[in-house]
Amino acid sequence: MGETVKVREGKFLRSKAGREEKGAEKFLRILKKTIRVAFQLLLLSFFLLVSHWIYVRLLGDPCFRVREVEVEGGRRIPKETLLSLTVIDGMPNLFSVKLKEVVERLESHPWIEQVRVMKVFPHKILIQIEEKKPMAIIQLEELYYIDTKGEIFSPVGDRDEYNYPYLTGLTRRILEKDPVEAKRLITKALEILRIAGQEKLPPLEEISEIHMEKVYGIDCITKAEGVEVKMGWEDFGEKLQRLSLIWADLRKRGFSAASIDCSDLKRMLVKRVPSGG
Repeated sequence: MGETVKVREGKFLRSKAGREEKGAEKFLRILKKTIRVAFQLLLLSFFLLVSHWIYVRLLGDPCFRVREVEVEGGRRIPKETLLSLTVIDGMPNLFSVKLKEVVERLESHPWIEQVRVMKVFPHKILIQIEEKKPMAIIQLEELYYIDTKGEIFSPVGDRDEYNYPYLTGLTRRILEKDPVEAKRLITKALEILRIAGQEKLPPLEEISEIHMEKVYGIDCITKAEGVEVKMGWEDFGEKLQRLSLIWADLRKRGFSAASIDCSDLKRMLVKRVPSGG
């Protein structure tokens, strides 16, 4: 019995020494980790302090004051208008100019599709403009430009050239009351404009007006002779191909058309008058 007790006491004493050794190792690990973290924080604080000092010095350096604002791509919008939207007054430091705010102010202009603003060191700001491309003029109560996406984006100015096809048949009331139907009509009108522009087939190689009608579809007026061409709703490409053959035959026979109904692809109707009549 006595021997058994001595063995257990020995084991007990060795276990206690092991715990003390493990406790010392754990303490050393924590100490090393604390020193390492403290050193990293010290380096970070030093870096931030130096960075702030450099930034303050750069803000006060006259070499980085904005002396030039260059605009690229703006054809329709006057440069003075663009510069007024940037709100870069005086000679601010290039580092203090917030490009995101400048972009947002420029994008508020109805004629701007996309804009990119860059800092060109040491003292210039570069503005690259992509203007919207009108595809037609839509007649509501007033005249407005409409782009390739069908967006009505700007009223037509008094000094504008009006050299775009007119879209008629809609009113502001219809646009507000049934925007889905209005969008459908505009989409079809722009579709025929795109196809006619690609094909360049007579008599619709140039279109003066497109009338949008909810029931019967799209009516086109040719620019050269004012011939009315009813296109319906679908198959515009194939209809233009057949229409060009009919037009060539009329010319060969010496007749002029007053109107051509292409609503039915299989049965096109021509209302003609004698040439010179």
